[in-house]
Amino acid sequence: MKLLFYILVFGLIVFLNLGLFIPSLLAVDEEDIRGNINRLKKSKWFQELLGDEKYNQLIVHDKDVRRVIGKFDDKKIDKNIFQNRYRKKLQNVLQQRLNSFA
Repeated sequence: MKLLFYILVFGLIVFLNLGLFIPSLLAVDEEDIRGNINRLKKSKWFQELLGDEKYNQLIVHDKDVRRVIGKFDDKKIDKNIFQNRYRKKLQNVLQQRLNSFA
């Protein structure tokens, strides 16, 4: 009975530690966002978005749009295969944010 109790306590401790640790790995910070924006600036499609005043304002100031940009995988962001996926995802979020203001 004591063994079962110790196993349950140990499992609870492990569960709580993972619950506190994993979200910190998934969190996006300003450094991730700035780094991804700098990489995206090399792309013509992103430069076009930045050239549009309404999109530029959202990219620079909107926390939801910036969080999406920060979540892009920095190892994949320069690869052409993922450029189209990231472009579509960013355009969808930008459009959603514009529609929420209308």
